[in-house]
Amino acid sequence: MSLPKYTLPSPVYLPSSGGYTNSRLASEPLHQRVFAFRRYSVEEDGRLVARTRNAGHNSYVPSVSYRAYVPSEAANASLHKPYERSSRPATLQSSSRDVSQASQEGSSRKQVDGATLSRLFQQLVPLMVDPPTFESRAAAICAAFDLDPTTSTEILGSFKQRSQADGAQGSIPPATSGPTIFERTSDPEPPTNALNTAPVVNPETTSLPIPFKQQRPFCSGSPGVTTWYTTSSVHDLISPPHAMTPEIGELFIHHNRVTDIYHVWLFGINRQWKCVTEQEKVYHPAIEDRMLSLRANGTPNWITAASFTTIRGRKGKTRGGV
Repeated sequence: MSLPKYTLPSPVYLPSSGGYTNSRLASEPLHQRVFAFRRYSVEEDGRLVARTRNAGHNSYVPSVSYRAYVPSEAANASLHKPYERSSRPATLQSSSRDVSQASQEGSSRKQVDGATLSRLFQQLVPLMVDPPTFESRAAAICAAFDLDPTTSTEILGSFKQRSQADGAQGSIPPATSGPTIFERTSDPEPPTNALNTAPVVNPETTSLPIPFKQQRPFCSGSPGVTTWYTTSSVHDLISPPHAMTPEIGELFIHHNRVTDIYHVWLFGINRQWKCVTEQEKVYHPAIEDRMLSLRANGTPNWITAASFTTIRGRKGKTRGGV
């Protein structure tokens, strides 16, 4: 009776006295394989049978049957030395432990999609106006998004790099005292290619930090100072932060870096903020003969009515000449 021929996957290791022996069964059909004192053959049911030679006889009798050992890809990669039986289990255990640990670490980290990341960055942008408190406030916002510490650190690092690239670190324009010919009394018309200018950040639902207070003495006339707060981001604001405690006549100016538009609020005698961005003439609510003038860089100044008329006339002549 002839034995059926089997072609088994490779590599297949057959037991022997010296360890695991590579039989190279992938390229050759196997029905018998003879070693010094053993002969291996595949039975009809697919079992691998080892027969040992009888003492003093030239015949073999079945002694042990094996199932062919076909290692997995991970185990095969770890078997650098096939004859070292003891190295294989230890390597496999270490590999399994590493994979399990990596899996646990991966499952504990929160996957952040693009929409969530965009909302998170929108809330982080206003925090840049107060660098000393940025870390603590940013950490609180990340915690509100249910982010683990590792993910939060990576996101904040990426945000800082992007902020430095687009100039967010210098979001508060310095108070300058250049010539008044650069002053303007109202905001320019929005550019035709401007993106959506509708306010997207609401202080009622967003924890905004209180920006730095800036002051500048009046240039002429009665003594006094122009006091204002400035923020800058890639979005508009609905109103100044509600946690502020301003005085009458103080200003809040927010610069949208995308549209390059300055939005201005005035704190009036009713102790409420009023948006005066589109208002052509803005009078000081408590000091007579003072009108608001806004420079091209967003710096405000309460000037006299005479100065306001002079600047307006000068700008009119410039436009007429053009």
